This record gives sequence, structure tokens and C-alpha cells, in this order.
Amino acid sequence: MTIGVDAGALCVQDDRLKVGVYRVILRLFQGLSSLDEMNDYRLYSFAPISDNIMKTLSSNMASFVLKPQKGWFQVRLPLSLLIHPVDLFLGVSQAVPVGFQTNIGFIYDLGFLHYPSAYPHSYHHLAKRTKELIHRSDHIITISETTKQDICQMYHVQSEKITVAYPGVDERFSRDGKAFQGTLPYFLHVGSLKPGKNIPVVIRAFHEFLKRSNKRYLLLIIGGDYWMDKEIFQTIQQEGMEYYVRFLGYVPDNLLSHYYRGASAFVTASLTEGFCLPVMEAMACGCPVVATKSAVFPEIIPEQHMLVEPNDIHALAQAMTDIITNDSLRNVSIASGLAKASEFSWKRFSEIVYGVITEMLRHE
Repeated sequence: MTIGVDAGALCVQDDRLKVGVYRVILRLFQGLSSLDEMNDYRLYSFAPISDNIMKTLSSNMASFVLKPQKGWFQVRLPLSLLIHPVDLFLGVSQAVPVGFQTNIGFIYDLGFLHYPSAYPHSYHHLAKRTKELIHRSDHIITISETTKQDICQMYHVQSEKITVAYPGVDERFSRDGKAFQGTLPYFLHVGSLKPGKNIPVVIRAFHEFLKRSNKRYLLLIIGGDYWMDKEIFQTIQQEGMEYYVRFLGYVPDNLLSHYYRGASAFVTASLTEGFCLPVMEAMACGCPVVATKSAVFPEIIPEQHMLVEPNDIHALAQAMTDIITNDSLRNVSIASGLAKASEFSWKRFSEIVYGVITEMLRHE
């Protein structure tokens, strides 16, 4: 059987875009390379996928570059599928093309429906593509029970049509290894600097933490600025935090683990997360996590008393204080985080997706 794939996310060159969906898709097809020897995969993209990536995939996965890029998804890809049909199509980037009905659609989160203002340039695009995916897909794969419930409620989809496949944690994210040591202790935030991450709230809470505790700490922020939230730097200036908030930009995984291990805690106030890989990576490295009760966090963070109400700056600041002053709380948070992170693996993620693929092809 032949399986078509929207692999456009894998051909990006900008490191700031090699997060989230990119990482999930890459690990999925590396996993399927070990599991599936029976089917052929056509990885469709609008630019070449690098040789470094293709070398990690099996020989039954071939790259097909379709040009031009303009109108690629609406015209060029559907035309290619019409001329050279496939038996099944995987819409791994939360979209499926027109004119092809045997689809498995992937939905990562519906944050754009809950917080439209956090998606000023992409709301209408995401809403349109996701609605089309719902109608055109025979089965849907999502990455958390939280998002599954969202899909069922928002789009009135039967739960039997949706499979949850949790992403995994790369082996390099573990408690063993070097820990970054700077001149001052630090809290850490990892994630793109886009509005939905709610980073200004983290900065305001950190500012309150400094005033309350009278301690000298830094807030290190790691992540690309491709979708820059302009309010971040406005908040830093308003609070006079230029010295205490440091931006490190994109950091490769082999160094990122050092920052997780050295942090006093990982802090996030994100409003829209389908799973949140950085939270799981932090817990796998023995870094306690302070987060909010929004999005997927209550599902994936075991210590519920480290979760505060969304946008509650005072509660977030208090949780940051508690995690560095209460040794018992800190030890429990670390131990439970390590145990939780051990439940998730890319191998299991790929096996679940492969099971859905196999079941779909059996009915073809």
C-alpha cells in the first residue's frame, strides 16, 4: 500500500521553526521507519527535505518535492494525488488536502478557538483548515485527552473516531548529565515567543517573586522569535526587568538539557497547549514545574498543587517562592515529575499511530 504524507514541516530551514509539530512529525516517521516494512510512504513537501533527515528514515520513505510553493496545498498537492493516487493520506500538519477522502488527520490543539486573540495572523487559517480536516478525515489522531475532549465538544465528533497518541521524551532529556551553572540561580521558560505562550504573565510573576523574596534570581527564556509577542519587551521595560530577564534564543537539544537540569524550576503560563514537550522534557531532567490550570497541564503534571489559576500573577509568584523554599514540596515535585515523564516514549507514540494506519488500510 502507498501512504501519502504532508511533510512540508520537515523542509523548513529556520531553526526557530524546528519545534512542536516539526519534532513530532520527525520522530513519528523515524519510529514508523522501524515499525513499517510493508507500506511505501511518499513524503510530499514544497522544498527538499535535508539529507540529514532522510538518512534517519527507512528506504520505503521517499521525498517528493512539488513546486511551485504558491498554492501548494490547495492545488499542487491535490493535483499530484489525483494523477498518482495513494491508498491513505496522513494530514500530520493539522490539515488534509481537497479531493482525497481516505485520510487520517492530526490535530494538536484547538487553542485558536479558546483564545483567538493569541492568533492574530493565523486564526482564520487554522479555523478553516481544522474544520475541513474534521469533515474529510476518516479518523483523527490527537496528542492528549484534553484535546480529544475539545474536538468532541467543539466539532461534535464521536469519541470513537479519535485516537490519543501521547508524544514522547527524547533520551537525552534525563537527570543524568551536565547542569548549567550561571552566576545566579534561575527560573526557566522554554517555548516560542508567540502570544499564546503568555510570557508577559511569567515576567510579571517573576518580578513579584523578586520583590517578595528579596533574592537575586534570573529568568532565562529559551525559544525562537519567529512569532514574536511584542508585549514581552514592553512588559520587561514597564517592570524594569532588563537585567533579570535573559533571552537565549534557539538552543539545540544537547545543550537544552543542561538548562533544564540547572534550573530552580520551569515556569509557564501558556494558555494553549495540546501536550507541551518542554514541560515533559523538564520533568524528565528532574526540574520541577510551575504552571497554570489551563490547557493540558492538569493532565500531564502530577503535582496539582503546583498549578495555579490562569493569569493569576500573585499565585504564580507564590508557587515560584514555594518551590525554592519548601524542600519537601520540591522533592515530591521532582520525584513525581520523573515518574510521569517515564510514561511517555516516542516508540509508543509511533506504535499507536501505526496501529491506526494498519486498521485503516485493512478496510481499504
